Amino acid sequence: MKVRTFFYAAALVGVTVFVTNEVVSQEKAPPPTSKPDRGTRAEAGADTESLVDNLVQYSMPGEHHKLLEKMTGRWDLRVKYRMNAEAPVVESEGTCERKWILGKRFLLEEFDGGNLGLPFQGLAIYGYDSFEKKYTSVWVDTMNTAITTSLGTCRDGCREITFIGRHGDPWTGTKRNTRGVTRFVNENEHVLVLYEAGSDGKEYRILEIVYTRK
Repeated sequence: MKVRTFFYAAALVGVTVFVTNEVVSQEKAPPPTSKPDRGTRAEAGADTESLVDNLVQYSMPGEHHKLLEKMTGRWDLRVKYRMNAEAPVVESEGTCERKWILGKRFLLEEFDGGNLGLPFQGLAIYGYDSFEKKYTSVWVDTMNTAITTSLGTCRDGCREITFIGRHGDPWTGTKRNTRGVTRFVNENEHVLVLYEAGSDGKEYRILEIVYTRK
């Protein structure tokens, strides 16, 4: 397997460099006063095969990326949005396209939500961080200048993903917590509901998008 061979070679070089550096540093440095954290760096005598397995696990897409496969393709959107808990709901229709990038490590989304008082477009990148063991999301859009990042977990037999994040609210000048839940109805439909904490601290629904496959 070419990928595994590449990582094996890289790991072998890495171990060699690590051992050399350790020998030099031990000659120059005084004895440590406390035991180092074994989880923060590779041990000099670590098994190369194990290092290769770790590199493959953290560097290659795995089983958790398969859930994101349900989100690929071109979609029609039905969007409901409100600026705050007291504001009226604005509805629109839009489109969305998602495709794999970087060897199916990440999913790129191009989003056109139609007109929600103003034209609303956005870009997103979704992935799964094998080190943190959580889904990841990065979002930018035409309604602000911030980059919003979130971490997600799979729930209910992986029929939904819940993302937790924070973003700046230009209306209040404060940071708000957000919770986004993507629920997979079937292979051709899923629903995103975004919740936000209001001025009273209570959560309310700020956005709902129904995705129907074209």
